[in-house]
Amino acid sequence: MLLLYIASQSSRRKQLLKKMGIPFIVSSSNYHERRIPGLSPEELALKHARGKVRKAVTPKKARWVLGADTVVSYRNQILGKPKTRQEAVRMLKMLRGKWHKVITGLFLYDRKKKVCFEDCAMTHVRMKKLTDVQVKGYLNAINPFDKAGSYGIQEGPRIVKKILGSYTNVIGLPVEALRRLLRKAAGKSKFSRE
Repeated sequence: MLLLYIASQSSRRKQLLKKMGIPFIVSSSNYHERRIPGLSPEELALKHARGKVRKAVTPKKARWVLGADTVVSYRNQILGKPKTRQEAVRMLKMLRGKWHKVITGLFLYDRKKKVCFEDCAMTHVRMKKLTDVQVKGYLNAINPFDKAGSYGIQEGPRIVKKILGSYTNVIGLPVEALRRLLRKAAGKSKFSRE
């Protein structure tokens, strides 16, 4: 079984990796996410995932480094993590009662063989029709500042009405796509615990 160095501080990603039974070490990354005009949501999520891996602070012995980035897309607008409460309120009001997309880019790098593998997952999500009071109550119950689109499907009052696609993608780590990525990497390389 490989040992993954994950360039993410997300507690949700850590929980999902533990459930998958994959050994991992959390690494910090000096990469700063920013919005880049002209990129599709998929391109942006993959660019951020790559950037996190390239700027990951890992020991020299680290071989397999994983980066992941999640964005929300609604009517050609890309919603990342809100910087202020006002921005979080605006995002939730924009999404309430509507379908939108949640996209996660995954990037796995084999530092030993200088080979990379990437994948992208998309889930369609419909939020409940929230009142202004419910929006404010939800933001009081959770921390929106580490969540794309200002919400977490698994946290606080249930505000999602329906999803089409991967539930774990909406949490921030699509386990189905990650398994595909690991199988693809296994075909190219012998995994080690390095």
